[in-house]
Amino acid sequence: MDLRTSLGKRLRTLRAKWGYTQQDISSILQIDRSTYAYYETSRSTPPLSTLKKLADVYHVSLSDLFGNEEAPPQFSDSAPGVFADLDHNKSHIYDLCPEERQLIAMYRLANQETRGKIMELLRTKNS
Repeated sequence: MDLRTSLGKRLRTLRAKWGYTQQDISSILQIDRSTYAYYETSRSTPPLSTLKKLADVYHVSLSDLFGNEEAPPQFSDSAPGVFADLDHNKSHIYDLCPEERQLIAMYRLANQETRGKIMELLRTKNS
């Protein structure tokens, strides 16, 4: 299996394990869904900037995108708690709805200034 085919399979596996659709990822990356589908089917290779974003979204290193290691295992909460309890929330991303997963992925792609603004907005709205 060549490197491009390996990358395509890895992207498909990671997307499925994190619960995203191709449309979710293409929206996060701000590209056409068909472009992302070409990455997964090894018809084309994403540019380095896109690979970096994908690594951030899937919370893996760039080398892990090309590696044969398995994606992080899925966990379930034994007793799901209330999401608002930030100090005691033990929930995992796998338990989040698609909109929440997209929010997390977009947050990971944001720069520090934008992340700070998001956090301040959320603190203000929840006070």
